[in-house]
Amino acid sequence: MSRSPVSPLRVAALPFAPSGATAHAALVSGLADRLADVARDGVSFAVFPEMSLALAWRIERLRRTELEALSEPLDGPSISAVAQAVDATGVAAGVGWIERGDDGALYNSYVVCMPGGAQHVQRKVYTMESPHLQSGTRFDVFDTPWGMKMSILIGADNYMPENARVAALKGATLLVAPHCTSLGAGASSRPNWSAHSLAARAGDNGMFAVLSDAQAGPKGTREPGAALIADPCGVVIAAGVRPGLPVAKASIDPDLAQRSDARRWLAARKPELYASLVASEAQSYADARPWPQAERGTCARGSVAVSLAVVARKR
Repeated sequence: MSRSPVSPLRVAALPFAPSGATAHAALVSGLADRLADVARDGVSFAVFPEMSLALAWRIERLRRTELEALSEPLDGPSISAVAQAVDATGVAAGVGWIERGDDGALYNSYVVCMPGGAQHVQRKVYTMESPHLQSGTRFDVFDTPWGMKMSILIGADNYMPENARVAALKGATLLVAPHCTSLGAGASSRPNWSAHSLAARAGDNGMFAVLSDAQAGPKGTREPGAALIADPCGVVIAAGVRPGLPVAKASIDPDLAQRSDARRWLAARKPELYASLVASEAQSYADARPWPQAERGTCARGSVAVSLAVVARKR
């Protein structure tokens, strides 16, 4: 039986999160314009940053009611508009937003919208930007039209090497890594660390990896952050150069991942030696967190009357 032809994949990391918008419609319009731009360059898949559809940047400062006002379900107007732009341009797109689940829970989520209507959602597992956001519970891997299996690791989910390894063991050969620098209390003091570590994860696991990062600018604005594409040998094959050319674009050969050295070593693993990774003695670290707790800033939304009295006693 002859192998069915696989559509070529040209991917772009677009580290943009539009600033100054006052409505989700304006955000979506900006993203749709980016899709139209890269479509002219033959791009099949565009990767936007974590929280790219969120109007607020400092999520940890928001109350529950404020986050709820910014949230949408998967079938809400913003994701529906992105899906329409995807169909209009023929470019699949990954975007991040505050998801409102069927039970009312809020998530830092990311969705890949494919031409034709297919959608794949990942909820961030290591959620640290707000106590009002719930954490996801699994790392999914799904098929794509390009002959590759894809996995999505959002923000801090990329900081744990074993998360990428789980995705690779589930068959992923394309890792999508949307990120926001300075999103919440857990932001790294070394913004380039994410870029360096992601290339290492690609080489460790024999997969392509795409990083698309936005970062905080002055007065709550957003600016393009790191954008890079690494191949299954851990070589960065495309990187954005700020400020002039922040976009990273590259063509991907799906067969390269299967032929990589890392895939051969994955097949030679000895899981019986790795019991210490999940041993009971590791539970002593269960409450440890590598990031500080989010602190709520002082604001003038309410006041508390305080009265102090000093009483002297005669001797």
